[in-house]
Amino acid sequence: MKSSNKIQSQTQLKSEKPLKPPFRPAKDDTKPLLQDPILRSDPNETEEAVLRLPPFPSLN
Repeated sequence: MKSSNKIQSQTQLKSEKPLKPPFRPAKDDTKPLLQDPILRSDPNETEEAVLRLPPFPSLN
């Protein structure tokens, strides 16, 4: 009879545990892959934004 009392008390403890909230997946906080901004942009705007270096003097 003692073992049956232990089983009953254990089941009561299990049923008295607070209920967990439903599982919700976390928001995806990963960053997107890095992309080259020049490749993503409009080609006409990119051409206007490209810097052209002046010619360097020759050392000869």
